[in-house]
Amino acid sequence: MKKIKSGSFVLLVIFLFFGWYFAFQTNLFDFWIRMTLTTLVAAVLAIIMGGKVNIVPNRLEIPIIIIVSIFSYVLFLILDLISSFIPLFNAHINSVYKLSEGQNVLKVVITLLLIAFFEEIIWRGFITEYLLQTLNIVPAIFISSILYSVVHIFTGNVALIGGAFFLGLILAFVYTITGKVSTTAFIHAIWGLLVFLIFPFD
Repeated sequence: MKKIKSGSFVLLVIFLFFGWYFAFQTNLFDFWIRMTLTTLVAAVLAIIMGGKVNIVPNRLEIPIIIIVSIFSYVLFLILDLISSFIPLFNAHINSVYKLSEGQNVLKVVITLLLIAFFEEIIWRGFITEYLLQTLNIVPAIFISSILYSVVHIFTGNVALIGGAFFLGLILAFVYTITGKVSTTAFIHAIWGLLVFLIFPFD
């Protein structure tokens, strides 16, 4: 694994802020297309600049993927129950589900899966990988999670910003254990399908 350059890291982080602004604040196409395009371009840049792209899982990863996917879903279910007592958070969570309302289910499934894999190439295979190369494990995990959370500021959604931080912590932690994008990509994909389509909280 070659060392990721600091300049490449800064460049991609800047692109991600512009990309997330494009995805959440513009009206070109619809949200799912904008997010897929943004994460695709960012993932390609991450790969070109030295990020990991090992997205094929092995048998040893399967139990981790299943356990952490369920854990992540249950954690967010608990957070959703807590948020029901806080009107602002509850309203913001409900607004997240509106993103998939009236959309073709197959389209949402495909874009959710693509976005999950592209995001993991970006956020764990490049951003977290760079931080692990330059910092100790704990600050690397926290800084990558903070960045993942802060870039969601363009959503204007407090619940989504907070949720991104918690999900970022879980996925960055798993990545430090396995060193594989495949583990976090499948966790992210399964979690997304559970939350948005299979067992939504709304």
